[in-house]
Amino acid sequence: MQLLITFMNDLIKNKILSLFFIFIFIFLPFQNFGQSNRIKIDGVAAVVGDFNILDSDIDKTLIDLQSQGVNVGDFDRCSLLGKLMEDKLYAHHAEQDSLEIDSQQIYNYVDQTIDYFINQLGDIDKVLEFYKKQDEQTFRLELFEINRVNQLSQKMQTKICLLYTSPSPRDRQKSR
Repeated sequence: MQLLITFMNDLIKNKILSLFFIFIFIFLPFQNFGQSNRIKIDGVAAVVGDFNILDSDIDKTLIDLQSQGVNVGDFDRCSLLGKLMEDKLYAHHAEQDSLEIDSQQIYNYVDQTIDYFINQLGDIDKVLEFYKKQDEQTFRLELFEINRVNQLSQKMQTKICLLYTSPSPRDRQKSR
């Protein structure tokens, strides 16, 4: 009888222990222990191939359009995201097709762009402040990457257009 009582006590203890672990592993993760004040710094809006498009990329695009004098009231975030995704898709396929770009040409363009910004805003510190960048090197690298993706995208678009505007081999045979 003592053995039965000991077995029942162990079973009850194990059930309580099992219920405790179930509570810990199932219900506890859904509790917000002091996390109600969490702030999302930046998020991934989309992924295209190896390219991530962040929420901040959409904001940067708006700032770039404003700095070019474009009325940004005509654009919404969804259409800007769509355009960014389209450009990243072209750039991804350009990389897959091993299209080459001239890095020195992109560096020269970055230099010209920064010179233009300095002429518009006064000095490099004001440019960095306007674009919320810590230092010039980071800003240059970011501009380089933006222009690299743009150039890859343009080359791929050109390649596709040439493919579909030039006569196909079947059309060339018909003309003979």
